[in-house]
Amino acid sequence: MPKNPWPKVSQTTLADQAYKVIRGRILNGDMALGEFVREQDVSAALGVSRTPVREALGRLASEGFLERIPHRGFRVPEEPLDTLLELYPIVSALELLAGRLALPRLTEADVSALKAINRELAASIESGDVRRRIELNNRFHHFLCERAGSARLSDLLDDLRSQVSRLEHWYYSQQNRTEESIAQHDELIRAIEAGDHDRALQVLESNMAMTYECFAEEQVAEA
Repeated sequence: MPKNPWPKVSQTTLADQAYKVIRGRILNGDMALGEFVREQDVSAALGVSRTPVREALGRLASEGFLERIPHRGFRVPEEPLDTLLELYPIVSALELLAGRLALPRLTEADVSALKAINRELAASIESGDVRRRIELNNRFHHFLCERAGSARLSDLLDDLRSQVSRLEHWYYSQQNRTEESIAQHDELIRAIEAGDHDRALQVLESNMAMTYECFAEEQVAEA
């Protein structure tokens, strides 16, 4: 267990407080990569019952901060979040390159396909299926990048998107963030239809930075 003592939490909103404490220790590196996080140990360390801890751990797992290991509990992922954050500027730069190559090649049928994917993404909000939201968002960007005409570039971006899926899971676990992404996709499509490629690339760049910026802003707010 880490050297720094666990803080005691008050008896109000215990699950939320436990969530913030555990997540803070993960982000600060107080919990080692690959370390198992046991419900009973955390409950004793925080001085609360196991119920709010169980809820907090489940939430952290759903957002990608912990891995749920069948029959063993939860574990801190091996890949540090700081490393994942470093990938976002790379993904954004390559996505913009793909966008510049793809925009002049898009057909009306391509635009219709992008609209259809974004409608599916909007429909997925009601289901609460976060993985489905991520899948559809990735499909939207893959479709656009595929039209760049470079299979190697498209495959590289697919690989990078899979690597940042933990943070994407955190981002898309909130409905309002999903709605914002959908709105930006719509704006991108309108710019494409208007033939305004400069605007389309601006929107694409903004869309690619959303997860990175939201995570950084939340970290500052909680500091």
